[in-house]
Amino acid sequence: MNRAAPRLSIDVFPALLAGLGAIIVGVLVVKSPPAAVAFVGLIAVGIATLRYGTFAAAASAFALLPWMVTFEGVLPNQVGTLIASAGAAVLLTLVWPLEFESRLIPFAAFLFVGVTLGHLALSSDKEQFFQAAKYLDFAGVALATTSTRGRELMPRFKRPVYGSCVAAMGVQLLVIMAGLGRVGTYYHAGERLGFTGEAPHPLALMTMVIAAAGLCTSTSLRKGLLFALGAVPSAFTGVRSALFGLFAALLTFLGKSDAKLRAALVLGVIATVAFATGALDVLTHRIANQGSEFSSLATAGSGRGEIWTAALRGWEHAGPWAWGLGTGLRSIPAFELKELGVELIGHSDIVEVLVQFGVIGFAGFLGIWLGLLRSPSNSIILVPILAFGAVNGSLEYVSSLTIGLVLAACFAGGRRAGSSSSPPSG
Repeated sequence: MNRAAPRLSIDVFPALLAGLGAIIVGVLVVKSPPAAVAFVGLIAVGIATLRYGTFAAAASAFALLPWMVTFEGVLPNQVGTLIASAGAAVLLTLVWPLEFESRLIPFAAFLFVGVTLGHLALSSDKEQFFQAAKYLDFAGVALATTSTRGRELMPRFKRPVYGSCVAAMGVQLLVIMAGLGRVGTYYHAGERLGFTGEAPHPLALMTMVIAAAGLCTSTSLRKGLLFALGAVPSAFTGVRSALFGLFAALLTFLGKSDAKLRAALVLGVIATVAFATGALDVLTHRIANQGSEFSSLATAGSGRGEIWTAALRGWEHAGPWAWGLGTGLRSIPAFELKELGVELIGHSDIVEVLVQFGVIGFAGFLGIWLGLLRSPSNSIILVPILAFGAVNGSLEYVSSLTIGLVLAACFAGGRRAGSSSSPPSG
């Protein structure tokens, strides 16, 4: 009598997949660490999607972003961009099919995305691909958060995403107070950057956004403390554009507040914390040392006037085709190298989009922002992002920008800024 062959205790197919995945990760680690991290991240997102659904995958991706910015200096290059893009893609699938109450954002996104994809098709450099990913991420998150389904869904993201942001700010404050990481390495003005990347701008934008989100919480004391939780690390970066954005957030908050006395109390708490921590010393030191830079257009804003002029001049000389559709992804550094002898980015969303995407792409960009401001997304968070982007650029720092757009949608609603009622916790 024949006996049945014993069954394998381990399924062969999953084991083969795991082995193949390990080999791919090993090869990518040698060839390109960011690609290896991206591959592992995609696997993690896939597992989370299969196990817990697309909502958990999107929430996990967005909750990771503040940590990607906080520890950017010790992580592979562009890993935050990849996670932000993955989160945007999963969010779009979650709210699909896209439906809108207004045609403004879908039409504007059609222009902006169309020009982006057109230039992407003509690109061959890795940096061009990453810039396209950043622009597409911005448009994708804007579409998802302003869609009919997105408006219903986004408040559910508030607890995991904003909670992660608050935790990241707590860790950043501990790092700053302990004097860990980089201190005075960028502006040489005593700025405290911790373990973020070499440039402080992504951290400055993110901390500014988290501070603005604090003004959207419930009680006056909580508003002041949570604003300070982001504003103090933001001031320690030494980035003056963030100070400009924080000022814009406070003005928007005051304009929307019904309870002016409560708003004044919030400002008092903020001022007390700022002076007590010495966070303003870094900015005052920078302003004192560079007070003469605004004596001419070329030197204004740490030389931004000269950078913008070189970029716009390159666009002007590129001809009528470029005036309409732009000079292409990552074309501004070439203009800067030719005129100034060094490769620089545009340092302004207005300049970058207008030069690289032309009038058509810029019209789409403006339309997306107009649609965002007209949507229920909280303007207390959106306005400072817009202000920061105008004078420094936000599209380049897509992890921080994505956090801002998501938080603005999480804190959406018609509730006035001075109201004491708590928004839905999701």
